[in-house]
Amino acid sequence: MDFNRKIIPYLEIWAKKPTRKPLILRGARQVGKTSATLLFAKKNFKNIIHINMERPDQRRHFTNQMSLPEFEKIVNILFGKVFKENETLLFIDEIQETPHLVKLLRFFYEDRPKLHVIAAGSLFEVRLNQEHISIPVGRVEFAYLYPLDFFEFLAAVNESRLLKYLKDFNFKEKIPQAIHFNLISLFNQYVLIGGMPEAVKTYALTKDLNQVNNIYANLLTSFKDDVYKYTSNQKVKYLSFVLEQSPLFAGLPITYERFAGGGYKSREISEAFNLLEKAMILKRIPATKSKDLPLLFKKKKPPKLIFLDVGLVNYQMGIQPQYVNFKDLNDFYRGRIAEQIVAQNIMASFITQSADIFYWYKETGSEAEVDFCLTNAGNIIGFEVKSGKTGRLKSAAEFLKRVKDGKVIKISSDVFEPKAKIISLPFYLLPRWNEL
Repeated sequence: MDFNRKIIPYLEIWAKKPTRKPLILRGARQVGKTSATLLFAKKNFKNIIHINMERPDQRRHFTNQMSLPEFEKIVNILFGKVFKENETLLFIDEIQETPHLVKLLRFFYEDRPKLHVIAAGSLFEVRLNQEHISIPVGRVEFAYLYPLDFFEFLAAVNESRLLKYLKDFNFKEKIPQAIHFNLISLFNQYVLIGGMPEAVKTYALTKDLNQVNNIYANLLTSFKDDVYKYTSNQKVKYLSFVLEQSPLFAGLPITYERFAGGGYKSREISEAFNLLEKAMILKRIPATKSKDLPLLFKKKKPPKLIFLDVGLVNYQMGIQPQYVNFKDLNDFYRGRIAEQIVAQNIMASFITQSADIFYWYKETGSEAEVDFCLTNAGNIIGFEVKSGKTGRLKSAAEFLKRVKDGKVIKISSDVFEPKAKIISLPFYLLPRWNEL
């Protein structure tokens, strides 16, 4: 069961570029980097060379420093593969296991530009920092992959008609109420299951939440096993603590000193957060009070925490069994779960760069806070996340009053309303926010 991920059309554009560079595909463990790359390769290349550096039988051939001709000779003789210009995709999977090979990407660009080269890594930046290896700047390009957004979820659970309707939806139209309620119900399902490919695949095939929870338990264990490889024994306890506790604080501002009541000092906890953010397991959303571009973050204001995936958050919070039989999941959206899923979908809309997301606040006079904001096409876009029945939008009004060229998108269970300054966008149209 292959997921037709939205990064695949981007890879097809990359493959046709005359100025193409070797591509480094970044993302956390188990978000689908390998599956998406191989699906793209099967559709577009006659000759695929897939080397997985996590496999000891393959990695052992590449443990030493080597030149590009030596690399090609090893692939030719020991793997029985030949590099054919314009026909070959070389896919170096989990390249962080042999970080010195990153240096070779420069020579693929300079000496073999007609070969298509993709490298993927789940702990890429962590390992390169550890080995003091620099990325060949100007000789590679990057793409980012996250858990499934809602449109990808619809494709995975075989809701192709609704997916086509949402992709083709004209923002000048009205959405019929019956379709609206059906989509809200499916979005509730998505929030419950999350967007990790294996969990979605299992749910699509079995509809069994117990099996989904087993997958999330194994994923959290594999994250621990992974990141422990790249930190000292003295720091493992801090890393383990932050990894276990972070899902419980998704959508909330955090402080490092005595985080989650652990009694640990700020320095050790902030270092653990730094490593987990480099591994793309979580993201800290900084605060800004900027009124125009560029958006500048405020160090003294605590960052808001977003975890990798809402399914992992639900599992760690023990939410799923509580909500599985509910017909109306409005309560499920209250507060941070809603912010987690909105941030997760916004981040997934960025493919060529990591998303620079902030939350906006005003501290003088009456307080105001807009859940998220970012820059888009020269404008500052604010996102207000509302759950259940939406009330007044005081913070959004303050944002529009103070921010130059500001616009606000209200994300809720309400129907679409294309008003000039505050656009009401239903949860299920989140993947198309940047078209507004």
